[in-house]
Amino acid sequence: METTVIPFCGLRYNATQVERIEHVIAPPYDVIKTEERLALAARDPANIIHLILSQPCEDDTEDANQYTRAAALMNQWISDNTLVQDPTPRYYIYDQAFRAPDGKNYTRRALIALVKLEPFKNRIILPHEKTHAGPKADRLNLMRACHANLSPIFLLYGDPTGDIEQVMQGFTDAHAPEVDCPETFGSTHRLWCLDDAARNQEIQNLFSSKPLLIADGHHRYETALAFQAEMAQKLSNTALTGYGYMMMNLVRMESPGLAVLAIHRLLDNLSPHQISRAIAKLPEVFEVHEIDTQANLMAKLETLKGKSAAVGMYTADGNYRLLIPHTTSPRQLDVVIVQETLIKEMFQVETLAEHISYTAHADDAVEHVKSRAGGVALLMNPTPVEQVLDVAMAGSTMPQKSTYFYPKMATGFVLNLLNR
Repeated sequence: METTVIPFCGLRYNATQVERIEHVIAPPYDVIKTEERLALAARDPANIIHLILSQPCEDDTEDANQYTRAAALMNQWISDNTLVQDPTPRYYIYDQAFRAPDGKNYTRRALIALVKLEPFKNRIILPHEKTHAGPKADRLNLMRACHANLSPIFLLYGDPTGDIEQVMQGFTDAHAPEVDCPETFGSTHRLWCLDDAARNQEIQNLFSSKPLLIADGHHRYETALAFQAEMAQKLSNTALTGYGYMMMNLVRMESPGLAVLAIHRLLDNLSPHQISRAIAKLPEVFEVHEIDTQANLMAKLETLKGKSAAVGMYTADGNYRLLIPHTTSPRQLDVVIVQETLIKEMFQVETLAEHISYTAHADDAVEHVKSRAGGVALLMNPTPVEQVLDVAMAGSTMPQKSTYFYPKMATGFVLNLLNR
């Protein structure tokens, strides 16, 4: 089986009507807090937030609700030319320049394309995390109403020699970007329309033998598969074609512009007995090293990255601990040790939603524990992309929130209509 990655006629904001693109884009729907949603909605009547996070009303019905309102608004924007569809198929090259929390500057390049949907069993598109039903139901309802991909999901592809990026570089060196957006949501954004047929065919051919790894967007990918199956019951094969593809951001996993952060775990609402019992059991599984400061703990973790599994722990009594498993190897996944050994076995936390939250910032994790009783911070190194790929290629999955590819990609630069 081949990987199918094709150009398409994207739906984009009309530059003659939307003068400041930074006023109409948004972060991905699942990271937007209530106050941010309100601020984005107030920024511009055409902000994409009105589509991706349309809000319910008390008198909603099955036929008139937040999803149907999003669809009606999208169709209105198409009718009044707020959104216009590109006339010919093309790929879109999307660059984000940013400074990561480690202080380094990065430029991450993505190719926005349509990718043929494949069941996971075909081993062409690979998951690496488990999913939950709730987010999938919400996104499926939105897709049923809009018949569109309102934002791309994020996938990685392996290309050690960089052939695909070289084709893109040849185009961007010779053409100015069509969108050059100032710093918004932590990065600058530039977009090129790659409407060169010869280059596009070359890119399509280069992708044909490459499996793709879902970095961010597992729920939406599974939603697209479910919607495709629904539409197959209603449409002929010819009319079904658009529903067999999904808009995706494709990033080379070997790229120096790929920044991967750790996702630290915060345990809450633990009893004093749960905490003291877990601390007493630590030496059974770990070498336990007392560390004097947060800075020194994070520095110790950094030295062990890629060499040994290791976890930092901060408790409300002010103690920092470095935990190194007695039996360890460079391939042992820190996130699995944290999830299965520390959280489930030692702290005996089974209902994760009630007791666990996540942050990419160690300072926030420590302050969270200091500000309330019954908390523990578990501080981690980032999961290497190579380990994520190994897990996926083996047909396994990792715990949720195992990876954080920084920063999030903005929503609103390109949309994809499934039925046109």
